[in-house]
Amino acid sequence: MGKKKLGLFILLLFVLGCQSSLLKDFSSLQLGIEKNDVLETMGSPRATTRYHGKDRWMYRFYDDGIRFEKEVHFLDGIAIYVGDSIEPELTKIAVDKDALNLKLDLQLAEAAEKNRAQAKANALEDAKHKQTEIHYLPEFEAVH
Repeated sequence: MGKKKLGLFILLLFVLGCQSSLLKDFSSLQLGIEKNDVLETMGSPRATTRYHGKDRWMYRFYDDGIRFEKEVHFLDGIAIYVGDSIEPELTKIAVDKDALNLKLDLQLAEAAEKNRAQAKANALEDAKHKQTEIHYLPEFEAVH
């Protein structure tokens, strides 16, 4: 029974010794690396998104009890960013984007109303000029 436990203990130490730190693995990633190489090194990402032709892979892992959130961004299958998780810009958050769109809609509506008022004023001015214009009728010679 003692030899069995000793063998199991040695096997466990071997397995733990071969296990690498995900933080160390992530730090080995370089710009220009291909997606397949990232998958081999880090495994499947926790989440993925695609925005403006770029793929964004998010990883979350723990090292010595500390949580890490890292990302790899790809363009045409090649890593163009490797690093900490990036929070989206405020204008990209849906609620903020909606508020910005509403503000732009109001500005466009105001500009359209000004254009309509100007067009109406121009039409009235044109109508005044037409009333004061002298219209001449052509003179024709009588045909016998």
